[in-house]
Amino acid sequence: MRKVLFMKGSLACTLTLALLCAGCSTAWVSTLDSILAAAAPALINILQIVAVAEGQPLNGNLVAKISADTTLIKTLAGDFAKASSGSAPGVCQQLQAAVSAYQADQQLVLQVAQVSDTATQTKIAMLADLVAGTVSAITAAIPSCNNAAAFRTMNAVPAYNASTFVADYNRILGAATGNAVVDAETRKLRLHLHSKIVRLATFGMLR
Repeated sequence: MRKVLFMKGSLACTLTLALLCAGCSTAWVSTLDSILAAAAPALINILQIVAVAEGQPLNGNLVAKISADTTLIKTLAGDFAKASSGSAPGVCQQLQAAVSAYQADQQLVLQVAQVSDTATQTKIAMLADLVAGTVSAITAAIPSCNNAAAFRTMNAVPAYNASTFVADYNRILGAATGNAVVDAETRKLRLHLHSKIVRLATFGMLR
């Protein structure tokens, strides 16, 4: 009987430890998702402002590339968290390459984000600087590829405050430029931490 109880106790401890480790392994993935959930739309919004300010169509190709690269990062992060010790280093390198592609997307946005209106250009530059800072947050969230199997389940998750990012972004976005068309458009581009359904269900208490 004691042996059976000991075995049951050991099994329970093992399962508990496994669940705890699983939670730790996904902590950084959740952090990465929260960063991208705000950063990618924020980057695409800059393209929308440029299009409105210049009276041109939205750069659909670049929007599609940003969306695709963001999705790839999320997919590879999930794959890396679940990868075997043998495949983890390779998946980690793919993940870092995807982050580099996303960073390159930001540079492409800067290249096309040139408008004739000075006030609008200042707004775009400030938004771009804010979004550029998310690359550091993304890089910090991803475990090192060195000894990847050990570090991909790390407990420590770099601090990232999505609320602060969204608040700062919306504050810059909402500043009037004097360009009626741009100001009307930017009011539609505010970022939200929660889905529209959640915001309606909480009567706007959760934004």
